[in-house]
Amino acid sequence: MCDIFKRKIKKTSLKKPPVALQKRPQNYPHFLDSVVSLLEAARRSSARAVNSIMTVTYWEIGRRIFEIEQKGKSRAEYGQRLISRLSGDLTSRFGRGFSERNLEQM
Repeated sequence: MCDIFKRKIKKTSLKKPPVALQKRPQNYPHFLDSVVSLLEAARRSSARAVNSIMTVTYWEIGRRIFEIEQKGKSRAEYGQRLISRLSGDLTSRFGRGFSERNLEQM
């Protein structure tokens, strides 16, 4: 029974202290700043890329709506029905962001 108790003490005494209690290297603040800068740059870059892709996507959606609505004519005959139906279908599939007004502005 004593051996089991000693083993448990040994195992627990070998555990590392929590991160907050561990001594940090002197250059840790510089290291942390460099990692934070890297993550912030990646986030900015990915946000720009997503914004660019979404702009092109919305422009293409607008072009397709225009082609379907007008079919080469100077004015659409049933455009509001198309917008209304498309808005309902896209909203049920993708959620917010596809109101009739948003589709009209694409």
